[in-house]
Amino acid sequence: MQAENAAVLPDDAIRSFRENGFLFPLEILGEHEVATLADHVGHHLADSRAEGDVQAALAYGPKIHLLRPWAAELVRHPRLIAVATSLLGPDVLVWSSNIFVKEPGGESDLAWHQDALSYDLAGAMDRAFRVWLTLTPATAENGTMRFACGTHRLGVLQHRRGATEAELMRGDEVCLDLDEFTKHDVVLRAGQCSLHNMLIVHGSGLNKTSDARVSIAIDYLAPSVRPSGDNPDSALLVSGRDRYGHFLPEHSARPGFDEASRAEFERAVEIRFARIGSAMRAGQAAGVIVSSGS
Repeated sequence: MQAENAAVLPDDAIRSFRENGFLFPLEILGEHEVATLADHVGHHLADSRAEGDVQAALAYGPKIHLLRPWAAELVRHPRLIAVATSLLGPDVLVWSSNIFVKEPGGESDLAWHQDALSYDLAGAMDRAFRVWLTLTPATAENGTMRFACGTHRLGVLQHRRGATEAELMRGDEVCLDLDEFTKHDVVLRAGQCSLHNMLIVHGSGLNKTSDARVSIAIDYLAPSVRPSGDNPDSALLVSGRDRYGHFLPEHSARPGFDEASRAEFERAVEIRFARIGSAMRAGQAAGVIVSSGS
């Protein structure tokens, strides 16, 4: 269930990830790297708020690697690529990069849910995963993630959508009796990460400390994964070759962020939101997402 060091993952760590649906802790960033990355994130959020409009709306994701060169460098970090190729093989895409900040004194936790509900990616069960990399310690006290062991093997589950504002803030909640499953708090030091399957049921608690919890999530896919439905999607090749072409190719953020880069970033985000919106509507029509009264 746990792995102390991350380079090429050993066979027992890979087996544990496949069986449980998650793996942690993995050592990714050194102390200096953490400090540098935290500084980048802070400046990025401040600059995005100052610019306003689209930049502010998309400051937290889902395509930071197309917006900032430091994020483009991070998704190619040698330790992360070693982990990705251990699980996916030599050919790897980055699908998303997001920043998560859980402020102190928050009034809402995150409902137990599956990422795959809205991602709608065919083949994601065995050929995709999320890295959750912490820039601050992650503890039960500051509302770290929790995994329900083995729930990824159940497939995509029905989720309940809340009716009140408080329920909607928590997000869609899986319709599953979690008392039957062992739950694990993701306790990490700054610079460590966890990995999780996109179908694992997970949530997070309240931040009861006086400090913000800051993390970055990166979604890695094998090129054989494909977007379900008719809407296109895009991804960045970070290792090997893409022999399938299921995703439109992306290009990393470059210094200066010229108009061509901005247009590519905004286009990639637009098609992502369009596809996920379509997937969520399809989920409602199929009864995978139900209202609280159902």
